[in-house]
Amino acid sequence: MDNALNISNFALGGFYLLLLIPLFLFHRWQLGLSRALVEAALRMTLQLAVVGLYLQTLFEFQNLGLNVLWLSVMVIVAGYSICRRAEVKLKMVMPAVIAGQVVALLVILPALLAGVIQAEPWWQAQYMIPVAGMLLGNCLTANVLAIERWYSSLREKQNEYQFYLAMGAPAPVQPFIKTAVKAALAPQLASMTTLGIVSLPGMMTGQILEVA
Repeated sequence: MDNALNISNFALGGFYLLLLIPLFLFHRWQLGLSRALVEAALRMTLQLAVVGLYLQTLFEFQNLGLNVLWLSVMVIVAGYSICRRAEVKLKMVMPAVIAGQVVALLVILPALLAGVIQAEPWWQAQYMIPVAGMLLGNCLTANVLAIERWYSSLREKQNEYQFYLAMGAPAPVQPFIKTAVKAALAPQLASMTTLGIVSLPGMMTGQILEVA
């Protein structure tokens, strides 16, 4: 059957009750994360509701300008979130983070949409926005880990960095960049090695749920 799976509001509301388990554990262990969890859940719900309505508009108009505008919003929000989570200065790091995400999307997104999915036209909102969201979601985790590890390594090993500078090393930050990149890619590589057994790609999961 070709119908999409419908989830009732009652079932979704019941699923939200599972949040009581981590809330109880956070309170018992005094982790101070209860408020953050509630705020994150409320924000997630509101954002998904608003985006659902907006995506309806995108799907109806099928306008390249609107798609690029929404994609720009996604990139900026992702860049801001990365810098906030990594606890770095926005003015110093955010432009580089956004530039990196834009380059990644320009390389991968057209190849996926035009070459693999073969959407006609390739910039259709129902393909472009979800695929870009999956790519940015994966980039977000890796970027947070890389930036946080890089800055923490520089702070903790300041003497080592000063030594490289004093010795005239052409790239004194190179060892710290290697450490940060390894830390950022470790979860991604672990996920890739178990893909298909432990987890399934988001796009594949959607296709399975749609046709099941």
